[in-house]
Amino acid sequence: MINLQKKYSWVNQQDYEDVAGIDWPSYKTFCQHTEVKEAIYQELDSMLAPPQKFTHPSFCVLPFYGSELPNNIPCCLIKGSNFDQVRQEMLLGKRPEACAKCWHLEDNGIVSDRILKNSTLDFYLNKNIHEIFQDCQNGHYETIHYKIDTSNTCNATCMTCNENSSTAWAKLKQKNNVAIKRRAWRISQSTLKEKINFHSAKSIIFRGGEPFLSETNFNILEKLIEHGNHNCFISFVTNGSFKLSKHQKQILKHFDKLNFCFSIDGTGPVFEYLRYPLQFAQIKQNIQYCKDNNIDVSVSYTLSNINLLYHSRTVDWFKEQNLSYLLNPVYEPSHFSPGALPQQIKKYIHQRYNHPDIEQYLLTHSSQDDSYFQKSLEEIAKQNTWKNIQLKYYLPELASMLDH
Repeated sequence: MINLQKKYSWVNQQDYEDVAGIDWPSYKTFCQHTEVKEAIYQELDSMLAPPQKFTHPSFCVLPFYGSELPNNIPCCLIKGSNFDQVRQEMLLGKRPEACAKCWHLEDNGIVSDRILKNSTLDFYLNKNIHEIFQDCQNGHYETIHYKIDTSNTCNATCMTCNENSSTAWAKLKQKNNVAIKRRAWRISQSTLKEKINFHSAKSIIFRGGEPFLSETNFNILEKLIEHGNHNCFISFVTNGSFKLSKHQKQILKHFDKLNFCFSIDGTGPVFEYLRYPLQFAQIKQNIQYCKDNNIDVSVSYTLSNINLLYHSRTVDWFKEQNLSYLLNPVYEPSHFSPGALPQQIKKYIHQRYNHPDIEQYLLTHSSQDDSYFQKSLEEIAKQNTWKNIQLKYYLPELASMLDH
């Protein structure tokens, strides 16, 4: 009896009554451990024990459950198209080369999209990740997690973006007599009807363009409502400049699991330079709107050689605002990658502003970094001319270092 009392001393009355079956003894009787069936102890062990940590070296839910539209791929970070091979390697515990971007982040102690999606889909499927892995081994999986770009309509000319994802970028290039590779586009209704299961979808992430400028996204939400799927997790990856209409607010009220993921790469003038011509005050106002209306807030943080110097300040602000963030290092274009800086600037940042997230970019250097840096200077000068802005008025500390 003494052993049982010690073993189950951590079970409080609320936890016990939350899981107790109709034929279970009262909590008081349970604490006496005199008339408790062995099956009840076994069920308690499985229901209330801390979950076993999932340490599989390579499994990711996205190749099995994910779909990104309109490209019809499971994950934008995967290179290549042999997704059957990727799935097979993952189930065997091998790291697919196609998923190198996630492995790079994890090897440097940074949370990757793989780790994030494994934990979130675990929650929305109401299954632990061990059971999900077993289902995938047995071939029992279907597409339930969607990332959707419904158009490239956007009001920002972000430093590392282009006309493929922003109509504002296309207009900026045309204004400066530069040929554009892609004009405004929109996903077809037939693609949405064919590729989305509105009844079984567990998670839909809207990207862009700027997703709040695409009415198609709200048409999709209306389809979910028609199918009675109010429990689907909904996320908007937004640049934060939105002003919701009354109609949009009414649609959003149908969903309890609602997230606005703000794309924030710096605070104040750093944000306004990188995401010109957006205003940081609008970001803060919309974050407060979410908090006031019980909308979950998170941050997608793009890290480049332009904001690396300001990383510690940016992260400190996230902590002050109690905002979780997912770090997204720039891979393309390469000249804006975080490591594309002169060695002396890396040393300065490491000595004065170092942070675990960015150490990997500061302790290595190559001639390729110098080449990319020169290209980034050309691109910065060109964009400054097109936008009629100057780096020194937004990022004076970086501008001063680049002048020396």
